[in-house]
Amino acid sequence: MKIIVCLVSISLMFHLSYTTIDAEELPKLIAAPDIVPPATDEMQHPEFWISRITGDPDRLIMTPDQIKELDKKNRSRTLDWKDINGKTITFDPVLKDGNFMGIHYYRIFPLTIESMPGDSLRVWMKTIHDYIENAQFWDRRHLPYPAQSKQRLIETLDEDSIPETIVPEYGIIVKHTLNRVAPSFELVYPNQYGWLDRFQNAILETGMPVAILHRTRDSDWYYVRSEYSLGWVSAGNVAVGSVKQIKYLAESENFVVATAHKVPIYADREFKTWITDFYMGARLRLVDSTGEGYRVQVPYRREDGSLESANGWIKPDADVSIGFQPYTQRNVITTIFKLLNRPYGWGGTDHERDCVGTIRAVFRTFGICMPRWTTYELYSADHVTIFPADTPKNIKYRYLDECPPGITVCGFNWHVVLYLGKVDGVRYVIHQNGYSYHDADGTEVRVGRVSVNHTELEGGADIRNWTELSVFKP
Repeated sequence: MKIIVCLVSISLMFHLSYTTIDAEELPKLIAAPDIVPPATDEMQHPEFWISRITGDPDRLIMTPDQIKELDKKNRSRTLDWKDINGKTITFDPVLKDGNFMGIHYYRIFPLTIESMPGDSLRVWMKTIHDYIENAQFWDRRHLPYPAQSKQRLIETLDEDSIPETIVPEYGIIVKHTLNRVAPSFELVYPNQYGWLDRFQNAILETGMPVAILHRTRDSDWYYVRSEYSLGWVSAGNVAVGSVKQIKYLAESENFVVATAHKVPIYADREFKTWITDFYMGARLRLVDSTGEGYRVQVPYRREDGSLESANGWIKPDADVSIGFQPYTQRNVITTIFKLLNRPYGWGGTDHERDCVGTIRAVFRTFGICMPRWTTYELYSADHVTIFPADTPKNIKYRYLDECPPGITVCGFNWHVVLYLGKVDGVRYVIHQNGYSYHDADGTEVRVGRVSVNHTELEGGADIRNWTELSVFKP
């Protein structure tokens, strides 16, 4: 893995100024076909891949206790690893750039934060301040982001009100919510015709605890610490409560997990009044389960911002699991195929997922907690094979062929995929493909959705870019 290349890429991504592009000079862009060759129609179904697994696809790969132990290890893993050549590599520099966006490798529990120095928060606010002030953004009109809008955002940060010691309030997310770099829903792009929102950071799920560290001047936004990130969330999506209240809802031993893209929750047993959705990997406290459906406790925010909960009902045929799913190859492959063709959403834009969010949501249904960053996910396993990007692909394939399908995550510092297996000598993956490739006449073909692709397709699926293979097993 080439740390220097990674750092240069991240630096360019966030800090370069861009020149105006004439629309007539833009390359031709078309949508990819529904099935990207050489993948076939039969490959769009999970059973095709499950039937090709050597051994029992229903074998339990890790028990719940082993998964808990893996999560525990990931709270203090080393940042130094050995590649296939015995060379020591470190992704410590990647952590520093992740911290710039408020993304963290090590998981923490927000409800355990009792206090923190105000100086630490001032540093974070200064980072956001400088980013807003100095980076060049373009708005949805394809025009430079107005200077007055930047100034308004900076004033909203209310940096002068930060006390010497921060004593956080505690909250719980009451609605699938965007975690933002800046306290704004405005979309900003890195170049005139960009499409990745540079204020979008991550998604926080319903029922997730947070520590509230700061508020905007108008209190419309909270700056929160979640398990893996720092960022701004709309105050209307957070309810403030006591540690006891929040743990009662968020840490119950009896719970249901959403195992589809999203699952609707209703206010009545007849399922006539929809109240909200909870998304794949999110969990809610289970009150009871009968043939008529599931009754859960749903957190909500009172008018004064405080926490309350109410009964919610989920249909009996809803795509949920009581407790985490058993961690088997069949269940992993079946779950990720439920997201097939979902559109790409950078960092959770439009309440969709990017490559990291897709893998993270799937593995969370089994209780495996993954961070919100490609490199971080790849180094959250006990078995990681690391090689330089320029390693010949035949050597990479030699290692890949030793990896079990369904539980192997592959990629590099900008992308992750799930390995499905080999057909007639060609290897395939499933991933949230935000990349494009070029057809025979050079036209750019954008995928922009979860798709099945072979491992030499231009973009993130291309094994020539890969630097890690990570197997999630004991």
